[in-house]
Amino acid sequence: MEKDLQTVIFTWFAKNSRLIISIFHFAFYTGLAILVGFAYLEMQDKYFASIYEIGKFFGQSALVLLGVVALPGILGRFRIEIKVTRIITLFRRQLGITVFLLAFAHYFLIKLVPTISGIIEFKIPYPALFENLGAIALSILFLMFITSNNASKKTLGKWWTYLHRFIYVAIWILVLHVGLQKISIWTLGIFTVGALEVTSWVYYFLNKPAANTTSGGNSSTGQN
Repeated sequence: MEKDLQTVIFTWFAKNSRLIISIFHFAFYTGLAILVGFAYLEMQDKYFASIYEIGKFFGQSALVLLGVVALPGILGRFRIEIKVTRIITLFRRQLGITVFLLAFAHYFLIKLVPTISGIIEFKIPYPALFENLGAIALSILFLMFITSNNASKKTLGKWWTYLHRFIYVAIWILVLHVGLQKISIWTLGIFTVGALEVTSWVYYFLNKPAANTTSGGNSSTGQN
């Protein structure tokens, strides 16, 4: 029986997962080197404006990738099966790590390095509410980043799952972080992701199969 295109694509990614993860590691270290280079340039005041734009790009990329990572879960709760999205699930850990790295690069270039270099004044808490919300969201992503490994999952047990569910909180904090600056396509995008997350969970619980037990002609129904 001939396989459909989605199955062929998924099979290829599954067979070459080690190679793809190796490429991910290479990209990580290359990106780290580039980030250090950006930091050096930002310390030169005349480059600040252009590096600031690059920092914004990293933040926007983190939002897009966060939506991509959330997609399989949303579709699954709506009981919509798109085989090709299994590729996202296959590399979900690596993609989640990349979300944090992009978000940190955003913070690093826009806030941290300019503060260290004296271009902007250091203040805690930050002067603007959206900056503090961004820092909170980044902190949540950091906790997920450092626990995105088998050792942490084994050690934390069920608490690992609870911790990683804070991503839903982070999404709505990011809605405020972006929205308080300017209502834009990025605001609408991350809001849509958050709204779909909530809606999909409501749909999931409303349509969750009940556990039926029958004994002596009587039946009792309960929800798992």
